[in-house]
Amino acid sequence: MKVLDRYLIRELLMPIIATALTLVFLVLIADLFDNLDDLLTNKTPILTIVKYYCTMAPYAFSQTIAWATWMGTLFLLVNFGLNNETIAMKAAGLKMSTIIRPVLFVGFLIGILVFLVNDRVVPVTYGIANQLREIYIEKRKTKEDTQVIPNVTFFSEGKQIYYFRKFMPEVPRVDDVIVLWLQEGETNARQKTMAQSGTWDGEKWTFQGVTEYQMDSQGKILGEPRKFPAKTYPDLKVTPRDLTSSSSESTFLSYRELKHSVQKLKENGINVDSEKVELHYRLAAPWQGLVMMLVAVPILAPTRNRKAIAGSILLCIGLVFIYHVMGAISLALGKAGKIFPFLSAWAGNIVFAIGALFMLDRANH
Repeated sequence: MKVLDRYLIRELLMPIIATALTLVFLVLIADLFDNLDDLLTNKTPILTIVKYYCTMAPYAFSQTIAWATWMGTLFLLVNFGLNNETIAMKAAGLKMSTIIRPVLFVGFLIGILVFLVNDRVVPVTYGIANQLREIYIEKRKTKEDTQVIPNVTFFSEGKQIYYFRKFMPEVPRVDDVIVLWLQEGETNARQKTMAQSGTWDGEKWTFQGVTEYQMDSQGKILGEPRKFPAKTYPDLKVTPRDLTSSSSESTFLSYRELKHSVQKLKENGINVDSEKVELHYRLAAPWQGLVMMLVAVPILAPTRNRKAIAGSILLCIGLVFIYHVMGAISLALGKAGKIFPFLSAWAGNIVFAIGALFMLDRANH
Protein backbone atom coordinates (compact mmCIF):
# COMPACT_ATOMS: atom_id res chain seq x y z
CA MET A 1 0.00 0.00 0.00
CA LYS A 2 1.31 3.44 -0.95
CA VAL A 3 2.16 6.04 1.68
CA LEU A 4 -0.53 8.35 0.30
CA ASP A 5 -3.14 5.59 0.49
CA ARG A 6 -2.29 4.87 4.12
CA TYR A 7 -2.46 8.57 4.90
CA LEU A 8 -5.88 8.97 3.25
CA ILE A 9 -7.31 5.90 4.99
CA ARG A 10 -6.04 7.06 8.38
CA GLU A 11 -7.37 10.59 7.86
CA LEU A 12 -10.76 9.17 6.81
CA LEU A 13 -11.15 6.47 9.46
CA MET A 14 -10.51 8.77 12.41
CA PRO A 15 -13.49 11.11 11.75
CA ILE A 16 -15.71 8.20 10.72
CA ILE A 17 -15.03 6.34 13.99
CA ALA A 18 -15.44 9.50 16.07
CA THR A 19 -18.67 10.44 14.30
CA ALA A 20 -20.06 6.90 14.51
CA LEU A 21 -19.43 6.75 18.27
CA THR A 22 -21.00 10.17 18.71
CA LEU A 23 -24.11 9.31 16.70
CA VAL A 24 -24.60 5.98 18.47
CA PHE A 25 -24.22 7.75 21.82
CA LEU A 26 -26.79 10.40 20.81
CA VAL A 27 -29.27 7.74 19.67
CA LEU A 28 -28.91 5.84 22.95
CA ILE A 29 -29.19 9.04 24.99
CA ALA A 30 -32.35 10.00 23.10
CA ASP A 31 -33.79 6.55 23.84
CA LEU A 32 -32.78 6.90 27.50
CA PHE A 33 -34.68 10.17 27.86
CA ASP A 34 -37.64 8.65 26.02
CA ASN A 35 -37.77 5.75 28.51
CA LEU A 36 -36.77 7.73 31.59
CA ASP A 37 -40.26 7.83 33.12
CA ASP A 38 -40.69 4.06 32.77
CA LEU A 39 -37.19 3.40 34.12
CA LEU A 40 -37.88 5.45 37.25
CA THR A 41 -41.48 4.29 37.74
CA ASN A 42 -40.66 0.58 37.40
CA LYS A 43 -37.32 0.88 39.26
CA THR A 44 -35.40 -0.94 36.56
CA PRO A 45 -32.06 -2.30 37.87
CA ILE A 46 -28.92 -0.51 36.68
CA LEU A 47 -27.40 -3.71 35.27
CA THR A 48 -30.55 -4.32 33.22
CA ILE A 49 -30.38 -0.77 31.85
CA VAL A 50 -26.73 -1.27 30.91
CA LYS A 51 -27.52 -4.59 29.22
CA TYR A 52 -30.43 -3.02 27.34
CA TYR A 53 -28.33 -0.21 25.90
CA CYS A 54 -25.44 -2.53 25.08
CA THR A 55 -27.80 -4.70 23.04
CA MET A 56 -29.33 -1.60 21.42
CA ALA A 57 -25.90 -0.33 20.30
CA PRO A 58 -25.55 -2.61 17.20
CA TYR A 59 -28.95 -1.47 15.92
CA ALA A 60 -28.06 2.18 16.53
CA PHE A 61 -24.75 1.61 14.74
CA SER A 62 -26.45 0.08 11.69
CA GLN A 63 -28.85 3.02 11.48
CA THR A 64 -26.20 5.75 11.75
CA ILE A 65 -23.02 4.41 10.14
CA ALA A 66 -23.98 5.68 6.66
CA TRP A 67 -24.24 9.21 8.05
CA ALA A 68 -20.97 8.78 9.94
CA THR A 69 -19.28 7.65 6.72
CA TRP A 70 -20.63 10.64 4.83
CA MET A 71 -19.67 13.12 7.55
CA GLY A 72 -16.20 11.60 7.79
CA THR A 73 -15.80 12.07 4.03
CA LEU A 74 -16.97 15.69 4.32
CA PHE A 75 -14.44 16.31 7.06
CA LEU A 76 -11.64 14.76 4.99
CA LEU A 77 -12.41 16.70 1.81
CA VAL A 78 -13.05 20.02 3.57
CA ASN A 79 -9.82 19.67 5.54
CA PHE A 80 -7.91 18.90 2.35
CA GLY A 81 -9.49 21.89 0.64
CA LEU A 82 -8.68 24.29 3.46
CA ASN A 83 -5.06 23.10 3.59
CA ASN A 84 -4.69 22.95 -0.21
CA GLU A 85 -3.73 19.29 0.01
CA THR A 86 -6.01 18.34 -2.89
CA ILE A 87 -4.33 20.95 -5.10
CA ALA A 88 -0.91 19.60 -4.09
CA MET A 89 -1.90 16.06 -5.03
CA LYS A 90 -3.21 17.22 -8.40
CA ALA A 91 -0.02 19.25 -8.95
CA ALA A 92 1.92 16.03 -8.44
CA GLY A 93 0.07 14.59 -11.44
CA LEU A 94 -2.56 12.58 -9.60
CA LYS A 95 -6.15 12.48 -10.80
CA MET A 96 -8.95 12.73 -8.29
CA SER A 97 -10.24 9.32 -9.37
CA THR A 98 -6.84 7.91 -8.33
CA ILE A 99 -6.71 9.87 -5.08
CA ILE A 100 -10.11 8.70 -3.84
CA ARG A 101 -9.61 5.00 -4.54
CA PRO A 102 -8.60 4.22 -0.94
CA VAL A 103 -11.53 6.35 0.27
CA LEU A 104 -14.00 4.31 -1.78
CA PHE A 105 -12.28 1.11 -0.65
CA VAL A 106 -13.01 2.10 2.96
CA GLY A 107 -16.62 2.77 1.99
CA PHE A 108 -16.82 -0.67 0.38
CA LEU A 109 -15.45 -2.37 3.52
CA ILE A 110 -17.90 -0.43 5.69
CA GLY A 111 -20.75 -1.66 3.46
CA ILE A 112 -19.69 -5.28 4.00
CA LEU A 113 -19.39 -4.65 7.75
CA VAL A 114 -22.87 -3.12 7.91
CA PHE A 115 -24.40 -6.06 6.06
CA LEU A 116 -22.75 -8.54 8.44
CA VAL A 117 -23.87 -6.57 11.50
CA ASN A 118 -27.44 -6.33 10.16
CA ASP A 119 -27.49 -10.02 9.25
CA ARG A 120 -25.68 -11.69 12.14
CA VAL A 121 -25.72 -9.32 15.11
CA VAL A 122 -28.77 -7.04 14.99
CA PRO A 123 -31.47 -9.80 14.82
CA VAL A 124 -30.10 -11.33 18.03
CA THR A 125 -29.24 -8.22 20.02
CA TYR A 126 -32.31 -6.24 18.97
CA GLY A 127 -34.51 -9.17 19.99
CA ILE A 128 -32.85 -9.24 23.43
CA ALA A 129 -33.24 -5.47 23.76
CA ASN A 130 -36.92 -5.72 22.82
CA GLN A 131 -37.49 -8.36 25.49
CA LEU A 132 -35.69 -6.31 28.14
CA ARG A 133 -37.77 -3.26 27.25
CA GLU A 134 -41.06 -5.15 27.44
CA ILE A 135 -40.23 -7.05 30.66
CA TYR A 136 -38.17 -4.67 32.79
CA ILE A 137 -38.61 -1.16 31.41
CA GLU A 138 -42.24 -0.96 30.26
CA LYS A 139 -43.35 -4.07 32.21
CA ARG A 140 -45.95 -4.93 29.57
CA LYS A 141 -44.99 -8.62 29.65
CA THR A 142 -43.52 -11.17 32.00
CA LYS A 143 -40.47 -13.27 31.17
CA GLU A 144 -42.74 -16.24 30.49
CA ASP A 145 -44.83 -14.19 28.05
CA THR A 146 -41.81 -13.35 25.88
CA GLN A 147 -41.08 -17.06 25.44
CA VAL A 148 -44.56 -17.58 24.01
CA ILE A 149 -45.83 -16.28 20.67
CA PRO A 150 -49.64 -16.02 20.82
CA ASN A 151 -52.18 -16.61 18.05
CA VAL A 152 -49.97 -17.94 15.25
CA THR A 153 -51.71 -18.64 11.92
CA PHE A 154 -49.98 -20.31 8.98
CA PHE A 155 -51.19 -21.31 5.51
CA SER A 156 -49.11 -24.20 4.13
CA GLU A 157 -48.77 -25.10 0.45
CA GLY A 158 -52.43 -24.40 -0.24
CA LYS A 159 -53.38 -27.62 1.60
CA GLN A 160 -53.48 -26.86 5.32
CA ILE A 161 -54.35 -23.92 7.52
CA TYR A 162 -52.86 -23.94 11.02
CA TYR A 163 -53.84 -22.00 14.11
CA PHE A 164 -51.90 -22.22 17.38
CA ARG A 165 -53.06 -20.21 20.35
CA LYS A 166 -49.57 -20.50 21.84
CA PHE A 167 -46.26 -21.25 20.14
CA MET A 168 -43.10 -21.78 22.20
CA PRO A 169 -40.19 -21.77 19.71
CA GLU A 170 -37.51 -22.70 22.25
CA VAL A 171 -39.12 -26.05 23.13
CA PRO A 172 -40.57 -26.22 20.36
CA ARG A 173 -44.20 -26.73 21.40
CA VAL A 174 -47.68 -25.51 20.47
CA ASP A 175 -50.89 -25.36 22.52
CA ASP A 176 -54.56 -25.28 21.51
CA VAL A 177 -54.09 -26.48 17.95
CA ILE A 178 -56.53 -26.28 15.03
CA VAL A 179 -55.56 -27.72 11.64
CA LEU A 180 -57.79 -27.60 8.57
CA TRP A 181 -57.12 -29.88 5.58
CA LEU A 182 -58.49 -28.16 2.50
CA GLN A 183 -60.19 -29.95 -0.35
CA GLU A 184 -58.17 -30.08 -3.57
CA GLY A 185 -58.54 -26.81 -5.49
CA GLU A 186 -61.17 -25.45 -3.08
CA THR A 187 -61.35 -23.36 0.06
CA ASN A 188 -63.63 -25.71 2.00
CA ALA A 189 -62.12 -28.04 4.60
CA ARG A 190 -62.34 -31.81 4.24
CA GLN A 191 -60.92 -32.50 7.71
CA LYS A 192 -60.56 -30.54 10.92
CA THR A 193 -58.16 -31.56 13.67
CA MET A 194 -58.09 -30.08 17.15
CA ALA A 195 -55.45 -30.86 19.76
CA GLN A 196 -54.56 -29.73 23.23
CA SER A 197 -50.85 -29.50 22.47
CA GLY A 198 -48.15 -30.59 20.04
CA THR A 199 -44.39 -31.15 20.02
CA TRP A 200 -41.80 -31.20 17.24
CA ASP A 201 -39.15 -33.95 17.27
CA GLY A 202 -37.06 -32.48 14.48
CA GLU A 203 -38.91 -34.22 11.64
CA LYS A 204 -42.63 -34.34 12.44
CA TRP A 205 -45.38 -33.09 14.76
CA THR A 206 -46.96 -35.25 17.46
CA PHE A 207 -50.19 -33.89 18.94
CA GLN A 208 -51.75 -34.80 22.29
CA GLY A 209 -55.46 -34.81 23.08
CA VAL A 210 -56.49 -35.05 19.43
CA THR A 211 -60.04 -34.79 18.05
CA GLU A 212 -60.62 -35.30 14.30
CA TYR A 213 -63.68 -34.24 12.32
CA GLN A 214 -64.42 -35.38 8.76
CA MET A 215 -66.29 -32.80 6.67
CA ASP A 216 -68.22 -32.80 3.40
CA SER A 217 -67.82 -30.43 0.44
CA GLN A 218 -70.10 -27.90 2.15
CA GLY A 219 -68.03 -27.85 5.34
CA LYS A 220 -70.54 -29.88 7.41
CA ILE A 221 -69.30 -32.46 9.91
CA LEU A 222 -69.79 -36.08 8.89
CA GLY A 223 -70.41 -38.72 11.53
CA GLU A 224 -68.90 -38.81 14.99
CA PRO A 225 -65.51 -37.25 15.77
CA ARG A 226 -62.54 -39.55 16.34
CA LYS A 227 -60.42 -39.03 19.43
CA PHE A 228 -56.80 -40.06 20.08
CA PRO A 229 -54.64 -39.61 23.20
CA ALA A 230 -51.72 -38.82 20.85
CA LYS A 231 -51.19 -38.92 17.11
CA THR A 232 -48.34 -38.18 14.72
CA TYR A 233 -48.91 -36.33 11.45
CA PRO A 234 -45.97 -36.83 9.04
CA ASP A 235 -47.81 -34.99 6.25
CA LEU A 236 -47.88 -31.67 8.11
CA LYS A 237 -45.17 -29.67 6.37
CA VAL A 238 -44.97 -26.64 8.63
CA THR A 239 -41.82 -26.46 10.78
CA PRO A 240 -40.98 -24.37 13.87
CA ARG A 241 -38.70 -22.32 11.63
CA ASP A 242 -41.68 -21.48 9.39
CA LEU A 243 -43.76 -20.42 12.39
CA THR A 244 -40.95 -18.30 13.82
CA SER A 245 -40.35 -16.53 10.51
CA SER A 246 -44.04 -15.86 9.91
CA SER A 247 -44.61 -14.44 13.39
CA SER A 248 -41.43 -12.34 13.73
CA GLU A 249 -40.73 -8.81 12.61
CA SER A 250 -38.25 -8.57 9.76
CA THR A 251 -35.77 -6.81 12.09
CA PHE A 252 -35.47 -10.05 14.08
CA LEU A 253 -34.68 -12.14 10.99
CA SER A 254 -31.41 -12.68 9.17
CA TYR A 255 -31.30 -12.30 5.40
CA ARG A 256 -31.53 -16.07 4.92
CA GLU A 257 -34.49 -16.38 7.31
CA LEU A 258 -36.27 -13.47 5.64
CA LYS A 259 -35.69 -15.03 2.22
CA HIS A 260 -37.08 -18.34 3.50
CA SER A 261 -40.14 -16.56 4.87
CA VAL A 262 -40.75 -14.77 1.57
CA GLN A 263 -40.44 -18.04 -0.34
CA LYS A 264 -42.96 -19.78 1.92
CA LEU A 265 -45.46 -16.94 1.60
CA LYS A 266 -45.02 -16.95 -2.18
CA GLU A 267 -45.63 -20.72 -2.33
CA ASN A 268 -48.91 -20.17 -0.50
CA GLY A 269 -50.10 -17.65 -3.08
CA ILE A 270 -49.77 -14.65 -0.78
CA ASN A 271 -48.78 -11.25 -2.20
CA VAL A 272 -45.18 -10.72 -1.10
CA ASP A 273 -44.40 -7.34 -2.72
CA SER A 274 -43.72 -5.69 0.62
CA GLU A 275 -41.60 -8.59 1.87
CA LYS A 276 -39.60 -8.70 -1.38
CA VAL A 277 -38.86 -4.99 -1.07
CA GLU A 278 -37.62 -5.58 2.46
CA LEU A 279 -35.49 -8.49 1.25
CA HIS A 280 -33.83 -6.45 -1.52
CA TYR A 281 -33.42 -3.49 0.82
CA ARG A 282 -31.36 -5.70 3.14
CA LEU A 283 -28.78 -5.85 0.34
CA ALA A 284 -29.14 -2.22 -0.75
CA ALA A 285 -29.06 -0.43 2.61
CA PRO A 286 -25.42 -1.24 3.55
CA TRP A 287 -24.18 0.70 0.50
CA GLN A 288 -25.85 3.98 1.42
CA GLY A 289 -22.65 5.24 3.01
CA LEU A 290 -20.65 4.45 -0.13
CA VAL A 291 -23.19 6.24 -2.35
CA MET A 292 -23.14 9.29 -0.07
CA MET A 293 -19.34 9.24 -0.33
CA LEU A 294 -19.60 9.23 -4.12
CA VAL A 295 -21.97 12.19 -4.00
CA ALA A 296 -19.60 14.22 -1.80
CA VAL A 297 -16.36 13.65 -3.73
CA PRO A 298 -17.05 15.42 -7.07
CA ILE A 299 -18.72 18.33 -5.28
CA LEU A 300 -16.12 19.05 -2.59
CA ALA A 301 -12.89 17.94 -4.24
CA PRO A 302 -12.59 20.86 -6.73
CA THR A 303 -13.18 23.65 -4.16
CA ARG A 304 -10.31 26.08 -3.53
CA ASN A 305 -11.57 28.75 -1.10
CA ARG A 306 -13.70 28.95 2.01
CA LYS A 307 -16.69 30.51 0.29
CA ALA A 308 -16.73 27.83 -2.40
CA ILE A 309 -16.33 25.11 0.25
CA ALA A 310 -19.35 26.43 2.21
CA GLY A 311 -21.48 26.47 -0.94
CA SER A 312 -20.37 22.96 -1.88
CA ILE A 313 -21.26 21.64 1.57
CA LEU A 314 -24.77 23.07 1.26
CA LEU A 315 -25.14 21.54 -2.20
CA CYS A 316 -23.92 18.19 -0.90
CA ILE A 317 -26.41 18.30 1.99
CA GLY A 318 -29.22 19.09 -0.43
CA LEU A 319 -28.33 16.19 -2.73
CA VAL A 320 -28.07 13.75 0.16
CA PHE A 321 -31.48 14.92 1.40
CA ILE A 322 -32.95 14.32 -2.08
CA TYR A 323 -31.24 10.91 -2.17
CA HIS A 324 -32.97 9.80 1.03
CA VAL A 325 -36.33 11.27 0.01
CA MET A 326 -36.10 9.40 -3.30
CA GLY A 327 -35.23 6.20 -1.43
CA ALA A 328 -38.24 6.57 0.89
CA ILE A 329 -40.60 7.23 -2.03
CA SER A 330 -39.30 4.28 -4.06
CA LEU A 331 -39.65 1.97 -1.04
CA ALA A 332 -43.24 3.09 -0.54
CA LEU A 333 -44.05 2.55 -4.23
CA GLY A 334 -42.45 -0.90 -4.14
CA LYS A 335 -44.40 -2.01 -1.08
CA ALA A 336 -47.58 -0.77 -2.76
CA GLY A 337 -46.76 -2.92 -5.80
CA LYS A 338 -46.33 0.05 -8.14
CA ILE A 339 -42.73 -0.73 -9.15
CA PHE A 340 -40.54 -3.85 -9.10
CA PRO A 341 -39.18 -4.75 -5.64
CA PHE A 342 -35.56 -4.75 -6.84
CA LEU A 343 -35.94 -1.30 -8.40
CA SER A 344 -37.74 -0.05 -5.31
CA ALA A 345 -34.84 -1.01 -3.03
CA TRP A 346 -31.98 -0.04 -5.34
CA ALA A 347 -33.33 2.98 -7.28
CA GLY A 348 -31.72 5.65 -5.09
CA ASN A 349 -28.37 3.88 -4.98
CA ILE A 350 -28.28 3.30 -8.75
CA VAL A 351 -29.35 6.81 -9.81
CA PHE A 352 -27.06 8.72 -7.46
CA ALA A 353 -24.08 6.40 -7.88
CA ILE A 354 -24.23 6.71 -11.68
CA GLY A 355 -24.72 10.48 -11.42
CA ALA A 356 -21.76 10.82 -9.04
CA LEU A 357 -19.51 8.76 -11.33
CA PHE A 358 -20.39 10.98 -14.29
CA MET A 359 -19.60 14.05 -12.19
CA LEU A 360 -16.32 12.60 -10.98
CA ASP A 361 -14.56 13.79 -14.14
CA ARG A 362 -15.23 17.33 -12.94
CA ALA A 363 -13.05 16.71 -9.90
CA ASN A 364 -10.05 15.99 -12.14
CA HIS A 365 -9.95 19.60 -13.40
